[in-house]
Amino acid sequence: MKKILLTGISGYIAMHCAKELLSKGYEINATVRDLKKIDDIKKALADSSLDISKVNFFKADLLSDENWSEAMEGCTDVLHVASPYPLSQPKDENVLIKPAVEGTERVVKLAIKNNVRKIVLTSSVAAISSGHTKDQFSEDDWSLVDKPIPTYPKSKALAEMKAWDLIKNSNQDTKLTVINPAGVIGPSLTSEVSSTQLIISGLMNGKIPINLPIHIGYVDVRDVARAHILALENDESNGERIILSATELWTKEVSKILRDGGYNAPKISVSIPIAKFMSYFIPMLKPARRFLGKAMTKNSTKAEDILGLKYTDISKSILDDAVSLKKFGKA
Repeated sequence: MKKILLTGISGYIAMHCAKELLSKGYEINATVRDLKKIDDIKKALADSSLDISKVNFFKADLLSDENWSEAMEGCTDVLHVASPYPLSQPKDENVLIKPAVEGTERVVKLAIKNNVRKIVLTSSVAAISSGHTKDQFSEDDWSLVDKPIPTYPKSKALAEMKAWDLIKNSNQDTKLTVINPAGVIGPSLTSEVSSTQLIISGLMNGKIPINLPIHIGYVDVRDVARAHILALENDESNGERIILSATELWTKEVSKILRDGGYNAPKISVSIPIAKFMSYFIPMLKPARRFLGKAMTKNSTKAEDILGLKYTDISKSILDDAVSLKKFGKA
């Protein structure tokens, strides 16, 4: 069976990718920045009745060449999932941009050098939609990195651009597929959580006490992991960017699903003008200001048409997420 390099295995999405790979019999060379996390990773995978002897761990950092060659050795394909993500906007944009871009460059160059068959790169819809005034997006769109957009979408767009540029200018036959998920939710395998999960936890624990007029796409982390492996195994995905979004919801709709599931969540919704006014006085609302009142929708069926992906019902994703957040003390 093939051996896959999986970068950043301790991350929320990467752990589910590891689970999916092991369940299909793959061997994994996994990179981790902090060796102290290995025991938690092994326990989470073993708790899912998976053979952890098929996971080989390598300490590697996106900003260093150390151990990457060893991690790549013997691998036929790469899932490059590792990338920094913020829980708040950094003062220095290079805190995110530098590891995202340099890490992607390091991994893609090494994959090309080793004549790896295929790279599946985890990007985001943030690399597609930021900076635009329109409200519907497809894989043909790119976030406007030359405009004053938030750092996270800028880092994702620049990293993805770097990957496509390296593949385009390579004289090897390494293929690339990019996965662009919307807000990723669903159960965590460890205490690692996504920034979108913090919306769910905030609605549950009172840190988000009202429903803001925010409309974004949601997708189950298990579907994201399946999409990575489907892309890995399907040559029709070569050279494609693929948006993943099961559906788009207003915050009040997310709250209703939580309440219907027996959890506390806000009943009160505020108008756009009031939400904007509040964002000037409540620091945690400031990053959400650009989303207020904007109905963001996708225009893509590639996940279904090319990968054959069938999305998990988003109500199940939200409620499974709630159980997980409670389990790990996040809500």
